[in-house]
Amino acid sequence: MRAMFEEGNILYFNPFYFENGNTPKPKYFLVLKAIDNQLVLASLPTSHDHIPSYMDKVHGCIDDDTINFNCYYFQGGKVVAYDENLQNDFAFPRDTYVYGYRIDFFDLDKFRLQISEGLNEVTVVGKLYEQEMLDIRECLKKSSSVKKKFRRLL
Repeated sequence: MRAMFEEGNILYFNPFYFENGNTPKPKYFLVLKAIDNQLVLASLPTSHDHIPSYMDKVHGCIDDDTINFNCYYFQGGKVVAYDENLQNDFAFPRDTYVYGYRIDFFDLDKFRLQISEGLNEVTVVGKLYEQEMLDIRECLKKSSSVKKKFRRLL
């Protein structure tokens, strides 16, 4: 279980159970920081584009402190990760976004319980390339839209 939740891993939950009770659905999950084998600081990347129309949409960090906007944009089809076991590259199939204000802590015990009870399947689809991981962490660390306690951990 620990190897699954390593920093930089992109996981695919089928389905993902949301804390707020929203309907479970298949979801990618990006591990940003592992903490004491109990918690992970992570993001649920989304295909929903909330980038203001006046901003250039280029793979990488998109940030505008004047409107408190921050996201990391993964261009659909661009290889960003690899899977050592399968010896495959990984690219998100669609344009995908990690919004700074949406990163959060997740409790590994809840995931362990869901997996042991067969409530979902979790697959490691890849590990971000080192430079990609450095870029996303730097993007989130410098953003005022990310909570200070999260910025310190990154």
